[in-house]
Amino acid sequence: MDTLRLTQTMARSILMGALVLFSACSDSSTPPPQQAPVTPVDQATAGTIQVQVRFTGKVPPSKELSLRSVPACAAAHPGPVYDEAISVRDGRLANVVVWIKDGLGDRRFAIPTAPVTIDQKGCLYAPPVAAVMVGQPLQFVNSDPEPHNVHGSPQIARGWNFIMSRQGSSRTVYFDKSEVGIPIRCDVHPWMLAHLSVFPHPYFAVTPSDGSVTLNNVPPGNYVLATWHRELGTKEQPVTLEPKASSRVEFTYSAP
Repeated sequence: MDTLRLTQTMARSILMGALVLFSACSDSSTPPPQQAPVTPVDQATAGTIQVQVRFTGKVPPSKELSLRSVPACAAAHPGPVYDEAISVRDGRLANVVVWIKDGLGDRRFAIPTAPVTIDQKGCLYAPPVAAVMVGQPLQFVNSDPEPHNVHGSPQIARGWNFIMSRQGSSRTVYFDKSEVGIPIRCDVHPWMLAHLSVFPHPYFAVTPSDGSVTLNNVPPGNYVLATWHRELGTKEQPVTLEPKASSRVEFTYSAP
């Protein structure tokens, strides 16, 4: 083992040891109580909001991530790995969070029991953008033989920082406050970055590669729809949903 690799190994060991001291005051492992009473949605009048997120202009070049500094991480990939923060296919933008920002009033909704999962695989977070409802379980999984720590830095909710040193380990956390775009990092592998958004209702989604999402079972009404992208920011747009109707909304981002 050369001097550089020995130094890196020692630094990771020291960091992991230090994180043990701080991991106790990290996340909440207890789900918040179910809000009651839940406001029923009238299935006879509910509709859908279909959202398309587009991108115009030249897509910025992706930057190569420095996985080569940790051979075990680089070995998990056949070639270089790039930070595709702005992921565009056929003019459609992926990894955009879409949600109803205003218009739901004081309605309350059932909390899903099925977890949303963020995996650590190949020393990357998968998916890089995720969203959950307040009180819904969020499960972190480590599929790597390499140890990781999960360090979330919200502005509103309480932050967390815990270790996942064993391959196949998992840990579930819950959130009692809503917030958009919470950064999640690994202090051991500084290129690892994900973002989490938490909402008080179920009307949210993250765009896949085709840039399209559908919000289902939405009560009729006048709403403000919002989108968030890690690099390109937030947009808002009003939308009216008639009873048993389907409204279409399009957002367009451009190169920064």
